[in-house]
Amino acid sequence: MDWQEKLQQPKYWLLAIAAALVSLHLTYLARAEDSDVISMSVLLWLAIGSLVWDKVEKGENLKLESGGLSSAIAITLIALVLIRSISPAGYHLRISPFISIWALCLLAGGFQGLGYYWKELVIGSLFLLYPVFASFLQAIDLATFTTKFSTFSLWATGFQVYREGVTIFLPTGRVEVFGACSGIESILQMLNLAVLFLLLVPTNKIQKTICITVAVFLGFAVNAARVSFLAVLVAANHLDAFHYWHGGNGTFIFSIISVFLFGLFCWLTFLRNLSAPADEGET
Repeated sequence: MDWQEKLQQPKYWLLAIAAALVSLHLTYLARAEDSDVISMSVLLWLAIGSLVWDKVEKGENLKLESGGLSSAIAITLIALVLIRSISPAGYHLRISPFISIWALCLLAGGFQGLGYYWKELVIGSLFLLYPVFASFLQAIDLATFTTKFSTFSLWATGFQVYREGVTIFLPTGRVEVFGACSGIESILQMLNLAVLFLLLVPTNKIQKTICITVAVFLGFAVNAARVSFLAVLVAANHLDAFHYWHGGNGTFIFSIISVFLFGLFCWLTFLRNLSAPADEGET
């Protein structure tokens, strides 16, 4: 099949539009220089691509059955995203990809085909729901819970420590738990990861509840352990080490620890059991 024949097939046009919208989003993410948003956005796009590729690998026919009305709405939504992207202030890093995903699903399958792409739409909603979840965690005063947990951890390991509000006091130093240190970013990162896992791996309702609970707890507990570690560094007057672990590469390492622990949990609890029958069949 030459390129002229490919241009006559709708799926290649759809692929080109999707690639352009994803590239546009990643370009603005790179300009924003927010490592947490960049890493999670790339993961969400890869998950969507994996779901679509899985349909192709299973021999399923992608539902490219968009009608006139659904195509008109999809093209309007895509045009809105492109027009707003002309101005950097007009492109929203979370709303724009959400709109793009809905537009692509409408363009691919129309209104009747939305159910066929429901997993992709759920992943797309994670872009939009991030601020909602973040506002909820701020509303329940997550910083105070993190401070209490970190203070208890330090006390349990033998440190002379006490707490006032969101400040942890040690005999030779103190730390205040604000902003990123409260654990909002780490919890939401793990929550998104758990949702992606549940969309890709078949589980029952109880397993889904356990998976999400463990993911959220790991995000919270690992971040609280990081706060405790930072408090010890301040008390020991290791300020260079404190600044390293407080941001940049240090924070990234703790994120890797959270993801590794969650991956280990998922493998021991879910994936190992799924692979066992396949191994028995091969023998």
